[in-house]
Amino acid sequence: MKKTIIALMALVSVASAEYSITTSSSLYTNPAAFVYVYTGASDAPSNWDNTSNWDCYTSATDSEAETGGQYKPVNADPAFIGYDFSYMDGKQVLTANNTAITLNTPTWMGNNNRFYLGHNVTLKGSSNGFNSNQTVTFDFGDFGGTSVIEMGDFWMQTGATVNFTGTITMTDDVFSYTVFESTNMQQNAGTWNASGVTVTDAQGNTLQYTTDEDKIGTTGYYWLESTYTVQGSANTVKIVAMAVPEPATATLSLLALCGLAARRRRR
Repeated sequence: MKKTIIALMALVSVASAEYSITTSSSLYTNPAAFVYVYTGASDAPSNWDNTSNWDCYTSATDSEAETGGQYKPVNADPAFIGYDFSYMDGKQVLTANNTAITLNTPTWMGNNNRFYLGHNVTLKGSSNGFNSNQTVTFDFGDFGGTSVIEMGDFWMQTGATVNFTGTITMTDDVFSYTVFESTNMQQNAGTWNASGVTVTDAQGNTLQYTTDEDKIGTTGYYWLESTYTVQGSANTVKIVAMAVPEPATATLSLLALCGLAARRRRR
């Protein structure tokens, strides 16, 4: 996205509550995928490829984790980072926590994968990217924390798609959240997409996602804003939203007076 929106970019709070996900069999069939929950039990700084850092669940009915050298996040397997696992009433429940986690990610993060981030997770890399065969989804829960993808040299190849999902409940007229940043963007030819995010403002209105430059920056919409300019520059990707405006008090008063005048004429 080339258009840059100026002003009104202050980070504002959202209504944050305990955010939980109940797993279903759909998470385990992409194809025959497992579910991984990050524990960080082994090393610091935390290494993605260290199997000791992960608990593995091989079906939606598992009440206890399996561990071992063969278990770590791989292609098509969803990973929960910054979540606590529990088993209640025959269901697997994963609840986002506030634990500060910095996790070093692989160079290429896996095809058709989904990463669920808790409230205080930083995914880091020094030379990373999404290749042309990848569609990767990052779920930010309720966007109630500070989780971010933070990279150095970065490649976003043609054909790559990075999706952002989650729920946002705005408590102010403007919302801005940084989902990705790179200090040295070597390529930015893929697609950033946030159409799966649900945004609701303080009046209960659901905002629409837009990539239309004529609608970007207008009330009632949310969009992705990128600061990328030329190869080798820094890049920040933000989700930005502007609430539906409340009816002005003066307008309501004028409508009330018009209604009163009409009633008097009818009498």
